Parts: sequence; C-alpha cells; structure tokens
Amino acid sequence: MKIIFVVNELDFFLRTHINLASNINQTHKIEVIADTSKSPTKDLDLVEKMGIKLHVLNRKKNANNLFSYLSFIFSLLLLLRNIKPDYVFYITLEMSFFGSMISYFIKIKKSIFIVTGLGPFFFKKEFKYRFFNMLQRYSFRLLGFLKNNFHFIFLNSADKELLPSAYKINSSHYSLIHGEGINELEFRNIQRDISVPKFLLASRLIKSKGIECYIAAAKRIKAKYPHVEFSIAGIFDIDNPESISLQLFEEIKADVDIKFLGEISHNHMEECLHKNNIFVLPSEREGLPKAVTEAATTGMPLILSDVPGCRDCILDNKSGKLVNYMDENDLYSAMKCFVDNTDLIALMGKESAKLAREKFSIDTITKQYLKIIS
Repeated sequence: MKIIFVVNELDFFLRTHINLASNINQTHKIEVIADTSKSPTKDLDLVEKMGIKLHVLNRKKNANNLFSYLSFIFSLLLLLRNIKPDYVFYITLEMSFFGSMISYFIKIKKSIFIVTGLGPFFFKKEFKYRFFNMLQRYSFRLLGFLKNNFHFIFLNSADKELLPSAYKINSSHYSLIHGEGINELEFRNIQRDISVPKFLLASRLIKSKGIECYIAAAKRIKAKYPHVEFSIAGIFDIDNPESISLQLFEEIKADVDIKFLGEISHNHMEECLHKNNIFVLPSEREGLPKAVTEAATTGMPLILSDVPGCRDCILDNKSGKLVNYMDENDLYSAMKCFVDNTDLIALMGKESAKLAREKFSIDTITKQYLKIIS
C-alpha cells in the first residue's frame, strides 16, 4: 500500500515522524509531501537514503490570506490525485483541516488526521482566529456526516476529550496515540551522576514555554544553592510573534547563572540530555512534547506544568513533579525537592524511563499506527 505523509515543513517531519515512517516503510510504501524551502541538502539526502520518496510543495512566505490558503489546498489536491495514495496522514491541525476539504475530491481508503496539538492560536479571541477555528469545526463536522473513511489521532487525553465533542466525531473515528515514538537506541537510558542537580529546559524560545518562570525559579535556587546547575537549549526565531522578546533572549545569552546551549540538533540531543539529570518544561499547553518523551526515555525525572499534553508524560510524585503553570513558587518548590534529596533524581528517573518504554517506544507507536491502516 502507498501511504503519504503531508506536513508543512520537512524539518518538522524529520524531527518528529521520520522513525515512525521508516518503520512503516518496511511493510508499505511511504512517501512525503513537504515544504523544503528551508531544508539543507543533508536533510534531502537523509530522506532519499531511507527509501522514502519526497514530493516538494512549497508554501509562499507570509501567505496568510484566503487566496494563498486556497491556492495551496488546490495544489495539494492536484499532487495527491497524481500520486494516487491508499492512505494519507495529514500532520498538524491546520493540515488536517486542509485534508478534510480535499477528502471529498480524491479516492483513497482513508484520510488520517494527526492533531499534534492545538497551537497558540486555538483559544485566542481575535476575530481572525475565531473565524478560522469556526471553519475548522464545521469542516470536520460535515466530514462526519458525509464521509466514513477518515480517522483522527490525538496525542493527549485532553485533546481526545475536547475535540471529538466539538467536531461531533464518533468514537470509532478517533484514537489516542501518545506521540510518534522514541527510538531507545537513539536515546539510551543511562545511570547518571546525581551528586549535583543539573536542570535542563529544552524547547523553542517562545512565551508559552514558561521560560521566564524557569529563569526566575532557577535564580532563587542558585542564590541559595550555588552548586546547582541550570541550562536552556532552544532556537530563537525573531520573526515568530510568539517568541520571547529580543531583550530577554540577549539576557539569557549573557546570564552567568544559567547556561545557554543554543539550538541542539536531533543528532546531539541525546548527548545534551545525558549531561543533565532533571528535565523541566513549565509550558502553557502541549500536544505531546517530543523533548519530554526523549528525556524520559533516557531516565530523567520531569518537572512539568499540570496542563494538557504534559500530564500524559508523567506520574506525579512518582516519575517527576507537576506544577501549576506560571507559578514560580510551585516550580521553585519542585526544583528544591531534588536539590534537598538528590536520591529522588535516580528513583524518579527510573520510573520515568519505565513509563516511557510502556507509552512512547517506537515499537509501541508503530503497532498502533499499523492497526489504523490494517
């Protein structure tokens, strides 16, 4: 069977779904449609080396008007008609929305919509966001009335509870699958030195990740326990309206209390995780945070916000600590627990790895995906 993954950018596909696609490619023919305008040659070579055919469909820069959306949807429709796949996986909520409209005009066995998260704009009150969300809602509802060959994949329990009701989706048309799978050979579980607590926050440098809260709590810990180490890893995109301010970014780079590691490539992420022993993500909301599942797989205890997406990654007070979002005192207290009792790092890290093996391993996730297309 021919299976197509449709994704905005090739880089996102390589960071999230490449191992899953490679596994499925062993028994089916996998192809990918993606924007490659920002992709280096090595990424294109990697896809070719893995035996996955790549179809290029670039989106115009700053193409946020209705005509640009319609133009992209029409181009995607023509490309899919030419490829003639059996199954199409649309990755992200936006791409799933496009796929719901395209599904009326192509003959395939099933369209699969992967909701990787709701994104920062889903709950915004501005008219343009409410209008776009309304279009999504009615498009998915109409699909439920008129079509039967579709399936939704939700990555966390909260989205699974929220969206089927909003979109009027029957329970036979959706599944909960925790992420895209982590390869335990790429993220090995190791025994760490726990004599010094070493906290790591790794994410895109955007406001919703709770970076300012992490910095404030870290400085309080550092003032009282100078030996404790803190690091931040991630990419800063000045063109992203959701990014932290340039001033805060410059302060992070110059901070002597918190190491700034910059952007960590996928190939070096395991090394970065192994050099630290506690992973922190005080985020506002997640789909299922990839870096968190990777950290857990390597045996790191977690400190996460008690919000959708994060809750699915942790057993509170067993594999880590859940804290209230944007609650500096709560985050400080959770960090202090590991500082006061470093044995917790190993104990909770062991439970974190165990949970990761059960829920996030690439073999577990691949079986769940194959079940949908069987």
